[in-house]
Amino acid sequence: MPFQNYAVHCGPEQVATMQAAFDATWEELRAAGLDLSTEDKATLMKQKLAHRILVSATAGGVQDFETLKEQALRSLGGDFRVGGRQTRASEAA
Repeated sequence: MPFQNYAVHCGPEQVATMQAAFDATWEELRAAGLDLSTEDKATLMKQKLAHRILVSATAGGVQDFETLKEQALRSLGGDFRVGGRQTRASEAA
């Protein structure tokens, strides 16, 4: 759980939302065929994903699961499907 240390600052509901967004986004990245062929690549991508969700939720004030997920996918620089439509990193959140 990448967000467990933030429960003191964010509260349990926000941490649960961030974790749910992380888990769902990670599954989409895997399903999209992202190159996670080494442990280092997977670890780095998880760190980037967790950081983006944390920034969106705290500094950005985003509280809903779908927006956290969409912003995380966009920020990672690839083309992914979000809510049945194609999303590109160039569509800045």
